[in-house]
Amino acid sequence: MPQIQDAQLTSDGRHRILQAASILFAQRGFGSVSISDVAESAGLVKSSIYHHFESKEALYAAVIIDVVRYSREQMEVGAKGTTWRERLRGATFALSQLTGPNSHVLSLILGGIAQTPENQKGKKADKIAPFRQEFISVLVREITNGIKAGDLRRINAELAALALVGVVTAVLQSADEASINERVNFAFDLFLQGVQRRKE
Repeated sequence: MPQIQDAQLTSDGRHRILQAASILFAQRGFGSVSISDVAESAGLVKSSIYHHFESKEALYAAVIIDVVRYSREQMEVGAKGTTWRERLRGATFALSQLTGPNSHVLSLILGGIAQTPENQKGKKADKIAPFRQEFISVLVREITNGIKAGDLRRINAELAALALVGVVTAVLQSADEASINERVNFAFDLFLQGVQRRKE
């Protein structure tokens, strides 16, 4: 029984560390956050951070992995429907909840490349690419389905997914008085106009 309790405490401590670190890295960037800052924010001692993560770089990588996986899971949940268009719209609405105003997910995902630690800059493209691909994987899949169905032009599905993320993010950051739903629908329809196959 004590082993189960120890495992729960370890899991809880790791979760608290990741939550605190994700907010701090999003707000300040990698270079402006110390292990002491994370420990204080998580309500833990500094040594407990090193119990879970060997360095600040390892903690940052774990935060990115955690946020990307959570984001993909949320978009997967949103991608419901019988057609690629319904699923893509659902995933887009899930995306909007992740990247709306004041979202730390937005800062971490889109700022990940710029915030990669200095000692990793030579390899940062290789390290960040898989995270970016996982983040947009649900969008890429449904855009690819639209291309296969003949509804969308033969475009690069990954670039199209990144464009959709950009359009949704930009619309949500605007000061327009339209509701979130209206803004997301506008962004989605605008995206579709750009990628739909032209009727001849």
